[in-house]
Order: sequence, then C-alpha cells, then structure tokens
Amino acid sequence: MGIDRLPSGSYRVRKMCKGKNYTLVFDHKPSDREITIRLADMMQDEPHGKGSFDSFAREYIDNRRAVISPATIRTYNIKLNQLSVWFRSKDLYDISSQDVQKEINDFSASHAPKTVKTLHGFISSVLAAYRPNLALRTKLPQNIATEKYEPSNRDIKRILEEVKGTDYSIPFQLGVLGCRRGEICALSIDDLKGNELWIHRSMVYLDGKWIIKETPKTEASNRILNLPDALAREITAKGYIYNNHPNALNKAIHRIQDKLGIPSFKFHTLRSYFASYAHSLGIPDVDIMSIGGWKSDSIMKSVYRKSIEESKKKSMNIITDNLLS
Repeated sequence: MGIDRLPSGSYRVRKMCKGKNYTLVFDHKPSDREITIRLADMMQDEPHGKGSFDSFAREYIDNRRAVISPATIRTYNIKLNQLSVWFRSKDLYDISSQDVQKEINDFSASHAPKTVKTLHGFISSVLAAYRPNLALRTKLPQNIATEKYEPSNRDIKRILEEVKGTDYSIPFQLGVLGCRRGEICALSIDDLKGNELWIHRSMVYLDGKWIIKETPKTEASNRILNLPDALAREITAKGYIYNNHPNALNKAIHRIQDKLGIPSFKFHTLRSYFASYAHSLGIPDVDIMSIGGWKSDSIMKSVYRKSIEESKKKSMNIITDNLLS
C-alpha cells in the first residue's frame, strides 16, 4: 500500500485487495482505519454483475417468498409493474438518485401521494439490497387528508339486521367481532369447538388465484374467539361459516349500504369499527389487540385514532368549561 501527496494537496492511496487494485483519494492524510472503511464501502458498492432494475427487483422478490406473506409478494409485483419501462430496463448500477426522483415525479402526476410513497418504498428497498451506499434524497408529494366515513352503532345494527337469515349473516357478525376477511373465508365448521372459534389460517390472493394459507397473517393473528351463544348456534345449525367468494363480501356490504342509505365503507371497516367501539367501552388495549389479532398497538390504535381525538376534545371541553367559565 502506498500513500502519495498530490499537487492539489490531496492524498492518494493505492491498495490491492482480492487481486484487484483500488485507488482512494482523501483530502487529508488518512489513518489505516479510514483506509479500511473507505475500501470496504467501495467494494460493497461495486456491481455484482450487470442487470436491469427489473431483473434485480424480481430476484429481490423471489429471495423473500419464504419469509413474507403472499399479500406482500402481490404488492411488490404490482409496484414493479407500475414502474415505467424506462426505469425498469435501466441497469441497476447506473441508476442515480436523480433517476429515482424523475421516476417519482412522473408517477406523481397521475397517482395519489400514498401510492407514490409505497412505490418509492419498493424502489428504495431494492436499491438498498444491491446498492447500499446509494443515498436517496427523493422529494415525495405531501399527503392529502381524506375523511373516511366512520359507521355509527346504528349503521352497524341496521346492516346486521338486513343480513339476518342470509349467507352473509355469519361473516358480517365475525367482521364486527374483529375478524379479517381472509380469516373468515378460511374458516371451516371444524374450527368451531363449542363457543370457541379457532382462527389459524387465512385466505390470500396469490399468482392470480385465491388459496388457503395454513398460517394466519401474523403470529398475533393466531387466536381463539369466544363467540356469543346465538352466533355459535347459528354456525352449528348452518354447518359452515362462509362458502362464497371473498370479493362478494365487499359487494354485499355496498349493496346493503345503497339500499339503507348508509355512506359507503369497505367490509374491512367492520374490523376498524370493532377496535373503535371496544376502545369507547373502556376495554384495555392489550385485550383489544388479543381479540383482534393485531401485531402491535401502534397498528391497532391507527384504526381508532379518530375516536381517541373525539374523546380528547370532549375532555378538553370539560376542563375549559370548569376552569374558564
């Protein structure tokens, strides 16, 4: 290894590693530790072989099939297909932060900020795996605040009354008790033991078809629900829980909303309603998490943040009414 002082005042280091010569330039005389760190960074950022972003992204997805959910795999593939042909065909080791910014700018012109951010998250994850030293400072669009409709207790009771005696009665009640659509569709009569409903599988959409995944969405999703007597008897009498297509649940709830004059919301919102309603009753967060199968309280609380804010407003009004009136 040699260190030379250049006419510019910089220091040049020539070093061989694994049969290859490297040249490092510093603005000061480097220590052995600085040289080792700089060399490691340079070697790590070297291309491991030519290939388009598309080919590396597909390798990235395939390498994670065994450890991430089918839903996440599906999302990754959707994000990859949303990228422009120009970006997907560009050599991954030629991509600059400016290229990423251009792709995001073009995509932002016709997509919502949330969609743009998830696409950027996918791009940055792939680049982080193969180009860990590429620093991205992408400017992303601001989120647009949207107000989603929160169903009232009366809305839910009217919907449950409307589906009584139909094939949607059981799945809608389970939705109100915090079950996910995929969990409901994967249940069989054998999962009901007395009043206990064992949730341990999930139906997911993978490679163009719906399949039963023998594990739930998360470890916390593996749980037992204690059902009310009436619902347990209804399931036993029918002999099954739900035998229709998963998408039929959303179509059914929208059809009922139109009929009853209730603002539109998805079937999954029943699960959010469960968390919000349980919170309003004073049920401890740890119990809400356990019943609903949430992995963390931050995810769970996001579904009833509006309820929390309303509670805070009421509390603040009580305080100000007493202190300032």
